[in-house]
Amino acid sequence: MCGTRLGPWLGALAAAALAVASGCGDDDDDAPVRDAAVDAGPILDPHSFDCTSLGGPDGGMVPARASTVPLACGLERTCRTPQVSGHRGAGGDLGALAPEDSLAAYRAAIALGIEYVETDPRPTADGVIVNMHDTTVDRTTDGRGSVDVMTFAEVRALHLETGKLAGDYSCEQVPTLVEILRTCTGRVVVLVDANKTDRVDLLVQAILDADALDWAIFDTSSLDKIDRALALEPRLQFMIRPDTVADITTQLDHFAPRVPTIVELGPGERATGAPVVHARGSRVLSDVFVEDGLAIVQGDLSGYARALDLGVDILQSDRPDLVLRLYRQRGLR
Repeated sequence: MCGTRLGPWLGALAAAALAVASGCGDDDDDAPVRDAAVDAGPILDPHSFDCTSLGGPDGGMVPARASTVPLACGLERTCRTPQVSGHRGAGGDLGALAPEDSLAAYRAAIALGIEYVETDPRPTADGVIVNMHDTTVDRTTDGRGSVDVMTFAEVRALHLETGKLAGDYSCEQVPTLVEILRTCTGRVVVLVDANKTDRVDLLVQAILDADALDWAIFDTSSLDKIDRALALEPRLQFMIRPDTVADITTQLDHFAPRVPTIVELGPGERATGAPVVHARGSRVLSDVFVEDGLAIVQGDLSGYARALDLGVDILQSDRPDLVLRLYRQRGLR
């Protein structure tokens, strides 16, 4: 592995090892779903989403939507069809497709056939919302420095680190949120993570500039940010992240009669929290990064199955290809 990606890999794999040691996936009544074909190699032909697919940086080609789930399910709170969200596009810490948070990662997610993609928007010094997970550009580009003290032109001049990923990413630059929204509109729903900036106004404006109200969900753990966003644009779809089961009802009551499009729950809140969310007319999203580690290390997909069985409607994964594999095994795709 490239050095810039080794740390995240080790963290997730250590978590997976801990889960194995604690007995996850080995109960007699819940036998692991094993798949010997699981590996970390390319899942799609990179030419379907990398720079080759564009014919250069200005080509503008985007894959056609590959998901078989009806488009309406993306923003329909009562749709209980199991769906998939790609972490940082389709290129999170354990990703095997494209550089994280790049436009290629979002094109890859579309080509793969998932329904949601997560973003990491933060503003540059001159107020342009770019997509960068970390506060600095150090890990994912060939540059150094904090995003918030760099101009958009300085960030845009950087080249993305691609490690040993297959494909041509020479045309990729750090994208803006507007570019991501325009790429994804009509294909996948974008989760706009508002936890990395207080500039709610810039996030809402980016959604409006991209004409993406029907394809974006304002996503944050801050009720205040959601309140501010809704004051700017009452038609905005939003997602909440309660920390405890008790917080679910408190936060849902806060926004009533409006209902969040999605409620994100942690692994410990799935079993008792999912029924509460469903009863109030929304759906559950949960991160499955530990389950990703188990799938990669052991070829064990049963962690994804358990999350579904506990009532999770949308699995957010660094390896959405493996989640889709479990869905196909269950006849859900």
